[in-house]
Amino acid sequence: MKQVFLNVVVILAAATVASAQTSFYYPHVVNGPQGNVVWKTTILLTNPGSSATASGSVGFTSDNPNPGAAGSPMTLTMTDENGQSATSSVFTFSLPPGGTRRFISSGTGQFAQGFATVTTDNPVSGTAIFSEFDTAGNLLGEAGVPAATAVARQAIFVDTVANYKIGVAYANPGPGAATVSLNLLDSSGISVLTTPATQTLGPGNHTAAFTFQMFPSAPNMAGTMQLVSNTPLAAIALRFDPPLAKFTTLPPVTLASVFYPFAEWIQQRLWLTPLSSVATLLGALQLSIG
Repeated sequence: MKQVFLNVVVILAAATVASAQTSFYYPHVVNGPQGNVVWKTTILLTNPGSSATASGSVGFTSDNPNPGAAGSPMTLTMTDENGQSATSSVFTFSLPPGGTRRFISSGTGQFAQGFATVTTDNPVSGTAIFSEFDTAGNLLGEAGVPAATAVARQAIFVDTVANYKIGVAYANPGPGAATVSLNLLDSSGISVLTTPATQTLGPGNHTAAFTFQMFPSAPNMAGTMQLVSNTPLAAIALRFDPPLAKFTTLPPVTLASVFYPFAEWIQQRLWLTPLSSVATLLGALQLSIG
């Protein structure tokens, strides 16, 4: 049995080397006026390699108000680091070793939200920035947003003590509908509330809400909200002060599978990420074969 698992490691490691194409996500992208503020999103990408040029694209997808329906392309006007602007839902790039690109949304047009998918033929690293301005163009606040991989089991930190508010956004980048369940846990890991029914999120769709909207009867608390799906999702959370004037981002943590760690690892498709190493693969397998 161990030999079978080791053979799997060799095959998957070879597949990683043979195909370096990868995708990662920014689970929440915002642009445009909302009330008396204006939102912009900045995408920053760099090629950390020393020899190969990385070519790829950043694609933007808008959410559909019907959670079970599919998302659609989100057209934005983006300006790059050289001051060149273009309007599209997909922006291509080519990064030499050590090269960097910056795309910042215009903040104009109707308010829109969704998520972004970065696809490249060689590894790149990236981050995003949410920026909030007043109508005169003065910066009110901003926060960095790390790139995310899509996973099936994850948790968002929830800290609503003193009436702070947690906004959660998650996207389904897959080709099929996702069945999603949400579970609110207190600081002792005890379930406080569970959504009454599983939710369906259509392919390419995205949703965002505050936890007090997801769990209207929840007390102010410190804990987590578990986000479990039958297909991988990309997620991010924002923590706002009580008047919703200041905010910071809260990246999710991946939940381990106690009984089926290897199956969990397979489902998350870590071998498709170029940062995966043989050591990571062996570590995942060791949990399964003892």
